[in-house]
This record gives sequence, structure tokens and C-alpha cells, in this order.
Amino acid sequence: MKTKERIIEASKQLICQKGFADTSISDILKAADVGKGQFYYYFASKKVLCLAVIESHVRDWEENCFLAILEQGNDPKQDLSDMIDWVFAKHQDEFQHYGCPVGNLIIELAALDEDYRQPLAQLYEHWTQLIAGKLSQLTGKPVAELSLPAQQMIAAIQGSILLLKLSQDVHVLHDNLEQVKTSYLV
Repeated sequence: MKTKERIIEASKQLICQKGFADTSISDILKAADVGKGQFYYYFASKKVLCLAVIESHVRDWEENCFLAILEQGNDPKQDLSDMIDWVFAKHQDEFQHYGCPVGNLIIELAALDEDYRQPLAQLYEHWTQLIAGKLSQLTGKPVAELSLPAQQMIAAIQGSILLLKLSQDVHVLHDNLEQVKTSYLV
């Protein structure tokens, strides 16, 4: 892995575990096994690094959830179920459950700075629209009428991840996500 990617990956993990404010440049240097000069060669500041971390998370969601699952044009019920299973799989094998990395970033940073808020809001808007489109296919209702139910589904998923973080019991996440399926995919 190249130096820049090592820095981003180490930062993603540390920021998820400790939060952005409590993750120091020194923590990142140590975790990525790089020097200060290497860090500043790629990132002018901790904020620039955090924006790269957000971009990396967005790219993961775009590639592995949106493009790979929700934009495939398959059976809408199966696609939504597969999306929920993808969310569960991202947390299933963790030793320690720190929550949703993107959700954690939203909680900590979205109110602080438009530069952070904008890409995170775009990610969730895209997710909302994709879910609303699948719900439209299931119900025959216009997509415009299904933004709120799509947002509620996202809130249920994110709330389930929050409960996982609190309980440290993956069964809590599993059971809640299965309930999301039952509630929305009947």
C-alpha cells in the first residue's frame, strides 16, 4: 500500500475509534508508520486529511453499496435486503464495535464546517434517493413521495448501528436490521 493510502486507512480507523478531535497527527503518524514530512507532503493539514477520509468512505459506499447493489436494477425487494445485509456484514466481524464510520463523522463534524457537511450530506441524499427509487418500484408510488420513508429506513439502520456501539452485541444489530427488513420489505 502506498504511503498516502496508508495514512488515509490508518486515519479512517483511528477517527472511527477515537473521533476526529481526539485523533492527533502523532497518532496517525504512528499508526501509518510514516514521518511528519511524509504526512505533510500529502496533506497540508488535519482538515485536508479528514476530507480525504470522508472521500474514501464515500467512495466505498458508492462502489460497494450503491453501484454494486442499489443501482443494479434487480428486484427492488432483494436489492434493499442485500443493502441491509451489506451494512450488517461491515460490522459483523469487528472485535470492537465503534459504530458507523460515516455516521460518527456526521455526528462529530457536520455541524462544525460546511466542507465536512457537504460530502456527507451528498452521500446520504444519494442513499435516500436510491432507497426511495426501490420503494417506488415496490409500491408504485412516485419517488418524490418516498423520501421520508427512505430517510426513516436510513434512520432505523443508523439507529441499529448506534445500538450495536452501545451494546457491543452483534446480535442486537442483526435483530434490528431483520426488523427493518420486516417493516419495509413486506
